[in-house]
Amino acid sequence: MAILMTTLSKAKNGDWFARKAIPPDVRDAYQLAYGVRQEVRFRLAGTVPQNLAKAEFGAWVSEVESRIGLMRSAQSGDSVQLTHRQVHVVVGRWYDWFVAQHDALPLPLEVWDSLFEQYQSALESFGGLTAHDDDSESPQWHRTLVLAKVTEISRLPSFLAQEALLLDSVSHAALLDALQPHLVAAMSFMRRQAGGDFSPDSHRTTLPNAGPVAPSNVKLAGMNAWGAFEAWVAERKPAAATVNRWRGVLEHLNKHLDGRDVALVTDEDAVAWKDKLVTGAASGRTINEVWLTAARGVFNWVKTQKKISSNPFDGIKVAVAKSGPTKTEFTDDDAKAILTATLVPLSARTSPYFAAAVRWVPWLCAYTGARAGEMTQLRREDVEKHRDGFWTLRISPEAGTVKGAVTRTVVLHDHLVEQGFVDFVTRAGRGPLFYDPKAGGSRSTSKTDDPLNPVRPMYVLLRQKLAEWVRNLGVTDKGVSPNHAWRHTFKRRAARAKIEQRIRDAFCGHSAGHVGAIYELPTVEDLAEAIKDLPRYPVDTP
Repeated sequence: MAILMTTLSKAKNGDWFARKAIPPDVRDAYQLAYGVRQEVRFRLAGTVPQNLAKAEFGAWVSEVESRIGLMRSAQSGDSVQLTHRQVHVVVGRWYDWFVAQHDALPLPLEVWDSLFEQYQSALESFGGLTAHDDDSESPQWHRTLVLAKVTEISRLPSFLAQEALLLDSVSHAALLDALQPHLVAAMSFMRRQAGGDFSPDSHRTTLPNAGPVAPSNVKLAGMNAWGAFEAWVAERKPAAATVNRWRGVLEHLNKHLDGRDVALVTDEDAVAWKDKLVTGAASGRTINEVWLTAARGVFNWVKTQKKISSNPFDGIKVAVAKSGPTKTEFTDDDAKAILTATLVPLSARTSPYFAAAVRWVPWLCAYTGARAGEMTQLRREDVEKHRDGFWTLRISPEAGTVKGAVTRTVVLHDHLVEQGFVDFVTRAGRGPLFYDPKAGGSRSTSKTDDPLNPVRPMYVLLRQKLAEWVRNLGVTDKGVSPNHAWRHTFKRRAARAKIEQRIRDAFCGHSAGHVGAIYELPTVEDLAEAIKDLPRYPVDTP
């Protein structure tokens, strides 16, 4: 049966993408080994140049076809010849199998010492070689003696029989040569565990991560890490920002695991992935807050679906040195510089929507403690006058994204009203105040958008553009967010003004974290009375 062909193409989101169907005759074996049954998928960022994408794609196709070829040979009983990489893939699978066998029936420390002595004696039978010497120049009779001992201790015949893998003489010899140093490492690892040292096995990362042989008592989940992410997005429908932030994480993890079924991912795999991330460019804080959080979140969802019994990413984190207190609020000078700059007219070529956002969004954030995105998505109908005469803002998921999807109402500070914000709202038409929903065309609501790479809403793009505007004013401290710092600034100014914490939390949408707080939720009238005590921000008249 011929291997089905596949081609590299562009997905709707611009990524390089390909699908390869798994032939029916090897689907059972492929699912057992790699956790997927119907098809395998290739995905690469659209920013990768075409020549590099084709090279990556070619290597991927070759790897999948070699897996299928090996499985067919095993089923037919024909001997197969392994490529150089396939030899090391098989060694990796043997390594996992060997460790798993002794995890199930652990041997005492004395037995491992005895096995290592037997191996050492075989090496020393010619020229006094040790376990770390190269015996490639020794006579054939000596190599045969050593490899026979390797075969015996490694239980290689049992492994090959379980894998239903029949090798030709060349591949069998190459496999034994490649396996020998890894046998020593596996024995050392198991000996350490027998002695009570359960530190992670760093040696396993030197072999291709083709996935361990599935123990007979393990029920496969039927999805790999990327498939779990797809299912999680489909059910949870998280915010676009979360999908875009986690998408690259799960792509990287799935590639690291070679598309293995999530039920076969071990604690050691999770630690090995974390260790690999540490050697990259990401900081320890970023690895903890983004990479490991994403992996843990998706695998927790898989666990709730009863597809895995435990989450291998639970409790894993990068040790980060403690630092002193960080500055998260604007200094008085920075706040004054930003708010003063909002009063300066922008170029006549500037979009009236962006000009309005520059004029009002920083002030709204400064006087409400709201998130910048909650303000850039604000609509005319969200601004209302209370029966007692003060003005309110309704922050609602109907307008865009609100953390926790909980609607809240805050009160406008008199200084905002005096500056003319209500007049600006009154003149505006219904709908968004700070962006034109028609400018994005149908793309923002198109049903053809890839849910795994969603289009960023216009209010998100506007929020980012405002952040760039603030940076260009000279507020460049990387420890202070150009938008989010207003929340910290509001909270601390309100605390200094002796405004109660429950009032501050209500403005910012924070939970007090204790049951009793439910009975102390402030009314909108309470907010209106308290906001009078918040001092006005001083600005320079342009």
